[in-house]
This record gives sequence, structure tokens and C-alpha cells, in this order.
Amino acid sequence: MSGYGDLELWVLLLALVGVTLVARCFFLVLPARWQPRGTLERALRAAPLAALVAITLPEILRSSLLAEGVAPMAVLTDARLLSALLLAAVWWTTRRGVVALLAGCAGYLALLALAPR
Repeated sequence: MSGYGDLELWVLLLALVGVTLVARCFFLVLPARWQPRGTLERALRAAPLAALVAITLPEILRSSLLAEGVAPMAVLTDARLLSALLLAAVWWTTRRGVVALLAGCAGYLALLALAPR
């Protein structure tokens, strides 16, 4: 058990929702002259994809490329690593985050379906 009561969990959940809403809608309520422009605007567009990469890449690298006792050719059979490389390649060529995420997910599911059991 987590040690939290029902009320505490609901308060924590509502606080997280509130922080997320404030962070996501912050630029919508700012006056037009304070809106981000140029490089900052482009960086904010890439932030969600960058957050996903920052969360998943260390785990992929730790369990495939940097793991001890893993044969070099076994890395080529890791569906997570190959789908991450596919995602990166699609993003590099199209510069569209959603298209890259869809390609990475489709590649991952296809590699899982083709993997021997």
C-alpha cells in the first residue's frame, strides 16, 4: 500500500492536473506582446517529443547497448532500439513529431509481431 489515504490521493491528483493545466495553458493567457517568438517558439513545439525521448532513451540504451553480456548482433534484434532509430530517422526527414511517433509505434508493433517466440 502507498500509505496515502483516498483524500490525499485525490488532492495529489488534482494538484498534478492543476500544475499540468497551468503549464500547458500559460502561453494562451499571456498578452500577444509577451508570446514567445522565433527560436523559443520552435523549441516549445519540440518539448513534448523531447520529453518522451528523455524518458525512454536511457532505458533503451541501458538494456540494449550498454548492458553487460549482450552480443553485438543481439542489439539488432531489440525492437525498442530499432523502433527508436526509425522514429529518429522519420523525424529527421519530415520534422513532424506526430508522424515520427506513429512511425516509431508502427515499427515497434511490427517488429514485435515478427519476433520469434
